[in-house]
Amino acid sequence: MSKELKELQREISNNCDELCKIDSNKINIIPDFNFEDHIELKDEERGCRIYPYHFSSETPKYEFEWDDCPLFQISSNNVKRQVKIIKSWVLNKTKPSEIQTQFPEIKLNKLAEYYEKGEGIKGEFIESWDILENSRAKSLSIEYYEEIKDELKLVKEMRSFNLHESLRIGSQLSVLILSRARRQGIHEDEPQIRIVFLGDNKMKIYPNLNNNRISMESEVKYEGYLEDLIKELLKEEVK
Repeated sequence: MSKELKELQREISNNCDELCKIDSNKINIIPDFNFEDHIELKDEERGCRIYPYHFSSETPKYEFEWDDCPLFQISSNNVKRQVKIIKSWVLNKTKPSEIQTQFPEIKLNKLAEYYEKGEGIKGEFIESWDILENSRAKSLSIEYYEEIKDELKLVKEMRSFNLHESLRIGSQLSVLILSRARRQGIHEDEPQIRIVFLGDNKMKIYPNLNNNRISMESEVKYEGYLEDLIKELLKEEVK
């Protein structure tokens, strides 16, 4: 894999000398995970990760990022065409809407609009809520609904207070997690609120906020104890 990465890196650099001067133009080898090996091109907040053989495909995948957040990707063997896109995105810092006009094959994801408006973090938070609700909807059945109806009720109520714009939401097994983390994979020692649903419109809240780690059982609702905890969580810096 290292050989293929070096050859592709050389070919890309040969088609654009300016890439030799950017913040990062390196090869990342991930031990024991060959499909994660990739080329990283990064300049300030713009970047592109290139995976030569993504899931056994012989067509390289180019993943374009803004502040390490993927906004669009393309699979292509046309290196010269991809270099033009890399130059426009990474070097020229072209806006998402404009680069889509330049290169019609680009399909932007929903976060691109938020980043173009300078609201990237807000967009990432909203996406986490959408992902959670969509994942629940896909596997919804009468039996499953009985298990998660309290969770859906609480999520809907919290969204009515626009908390989806300022908090990340996620789940781990049957535990709902609220945090100020920009990305998934929050460590258990970081500020957060964990909620376990007990059935019969009851839940148990496990906060990790400053010195407050006192768990409490309550009715499934936002207003009250959970609301007070979330106000404290919102004081935390986004990380």
